Amino acid sequence: MNKDELKVIKQLDDGSLYADRLLIEELFRYPDMRQPRLLLAYNKQGKPSGYLPIGHYYQATDKGEISTYIAAMPNSPAISATYPPGAEHILKTISSPYFDSDMIADFSFSQQHPTASITCLPFNRYSAFLSPSRQKDLRRKLKKAEKFTIQHGNLEDIRNAWQWMEGIWDERDGRFGSTPYNEYLETTLSWLTVLEKSLRTHLKIDKYMLDGKMVGINCCAIHRYNNRNHCDDYLTWYNPLLASGLGIVSIINNIKNPALAGFRYNLSNPGINGVIQAGHQYKWDVIPEPLRLTQSVISIR
Repeated sequence: MNKDELKVIKQLDDGSLYADRLLIEELFRYPDMRQPRLLLAYNKQGKPSGYLPIGHYYQATDKGEISTYIAAMPNSPAISATYPPGAEHILKTISSPYFDSDMIADFSFSQQHPTASITCLPFNRYSAFLSPSRQKDLRRKLKKAEKFTIQHGNLEDIRNAWQWMEGIWDERDGRFGSTPYNEYLETTLSWLTVLEKSLRTHLKIDKYMLDGKMVGINCCAIHRYNNRNHCDDYLTWYNPLLASGLGIVSIINNIKNPALAGFRYNLSNPGINGVIQAGHQYKWDVIPEPLRLTQSVISIR
């Protein structure tokens, strides 16, 4: 970004997480992107009214390449991202092929689709929406997980836990197509490092311990947007031999955590229009349909 673009970002900064200059600069470092750039909007007086970092990720179509808000791109680490200040002034005038999903927005021109987000609440209220068999299964998992203790972790713990998830994903024939695992890991850690440096978020890193050794880790980013607290669940990596089922257990622990009561808890987009992304079915399963919140989808094809 040039000096004028950085000046606009500073000028329009509303204090939200995705208005942080550090995060915007990090977005432009994403791999597998083409032609990343910052779109600017101006009002009738010629003053900047909004901006949006976009790039090309999707394959070319008969209408040309499809541009996307960088934070909404597949393989990017952002979870249920919000738009930067004034982005609606750009989005409502875009006419070229464009697509965003897994976004937090209520613009009148965007569609709302159910997603894997829920308002954190006590377990008894949550489980009331589950089938008896599902209730029994979750209670069994939680009972089994009582053997774990939870400590505060850090980014180095996340790096050390990657070995387990890499092995699990290998068994599932991969999760990121042609994206190398080490590239995904470094992109994720780089993003989390920027979040940690930001004064607009708190990283809640729960390190699950068994007999004094780490067997799993869960990382969430807590931030505030439009007068509501958000808890974005970035990852749960665990030892499949010693901590099987920890992925679901960590989700339930977050949903029923009294410190997060009323927060919007985001697991990221499991799919839209009836298409479920590989490996994401569990997100639909763990959040009952009546409790699912929505995501914003903008599609101009």
